[in-house]
Amino acid sequence: MRHLGSRLARTLFAAHYADLALTEDIVRASGLDWTISRPPQLTDEPLTGHYRTAYGRNIRGGSKVARADVAHHMLRVLDEPASIGQTVGIAGRGPRR
Repeated sequence: MRHLGSRLARTLFAAHYADLALTEDIVRASGLDWTISRPPQLTDEPLTGHYRTAYGRNIRGGSKVARADVAHHMLRVLDEPASIGQTVGIAGRGPRR
């Protein structure tokens, strides 16, 4: 069933994802130092400081993240030279068990 959902999402949001890919290509070709953050659905929850990140890929199972946490992460990577030229997936921690 999960694969059906991803196929449906690709169909419904094809133009959106094509636009995102083009935007990332433009940033990569800019000649500037860059870091791309790829958050899933953004929420208006307060800053938690607890989120998952992964270089070069999106976060598996990451469906939401607070805007405040994305901003926190973006400011944090400014001091991380390893983030230059990288795409970083970010997502909330999810429910605690």
